[in-house]
Amino acid sequence: MTTRTLADRPVAVIPRPELHAAGKVCIAALVLLGLGALAGGIALVAKPDGSVMHFDVALLAGSPFADYTVPGLILGGLFGVGSLVVAGLGLAHRRSAPFLAFAIGCGQMIWIVVELAIIREVSVLHPMFFGVGAIIAASAVPWGWPTFQAWRASR
Repeated sequence: MTTRTLADRPVAVIPRPELHAAGKVCIAALVLLGLGALAGGIALVAKPDGSVMHFDVALLAGSPFADYTVPGLILGGLFGVGSLVVAGLGLAHRRSAPFLAFAIGCGQMIWIVVELAIIREVSVLHPMFFGVGAIIAASAVPWGWPTFQAWRASR
């Protein structure tokens, strides 16, 4: 009977995500989302009454928010700073970047749907940024697929 240790186990090389077309599209969309969300978040936190963006606080009736401070922090922090950080990770070819990008893209689409359910008014920005989220999620899959396959094979 032979005994094998983890050190004897062959280790698969998990590739870093390359910046082919899908990666470039994903990073460009992350930067677009990041800059837009950061600007929107800063505007909402600076004037929580929504006046900078011509929003009425009455739109938040029935939501858990009294003003736009918390939504602004989520928008600017998660989707603004978060998207820009993930774009940077992608440019650095970090293995986690496509997976984090997929999460941000899906999160952005959920954010828009929940926002529309709360405020019940549609602007041109809603379908535009829902589309940006969809582009991020869709392009993250082929960008991260080789990394995912190698990781799965190594288990």
